[in-house]
Amino acid sequence: MLRSAWTELIDEVFDQLVAAGFDDLRPVHRSILRDMLVSNLRPSELGARLGLSKQAANDLVREFETKGYITLEPDLDDGRAKRIVATERGWQASDTAQASSTAVGRRWAELVGEERYAVFEEVLRAIAAATRTP
Repeated sequence: MLRSAWTELIDEVFDQLVAAGFDDLRPVHRSILRDMLVSNLRPSELGARLGLSKQAANDLVREFETKGYITLEPDLDDGRAKRIVATERGWQASDTAQASSTAVGRRWAELVGEERYAVFEEVLRAIAAATRTP
């Protein structure tokens, strides 16, 4: 059941991204996009967060840089390292995805009622908090 809801959410988000002109993104990019844009990570930190090798993380970072979603800027704490920084295009994609996700949530709340949906969100937050790895 949860998988069905998750699939609906992801499909809707990516349909809206494509409609808004972000047609070079795919559902497989969802967590990568989120982590790249909001976390100001080093590529190696992104790889660790996503369970990717350094090479795979660097390949993804280069892909997203080429597509114009991020830039790499010097790390002020370590002159040898770089930090991932979202571009205007990256923030626009993030905002589009967030708005679409919020719209799906509102639609679900209308289907099942505000109170039931609030409980659903609360339970999901509790599960996420309990299963989050350090």
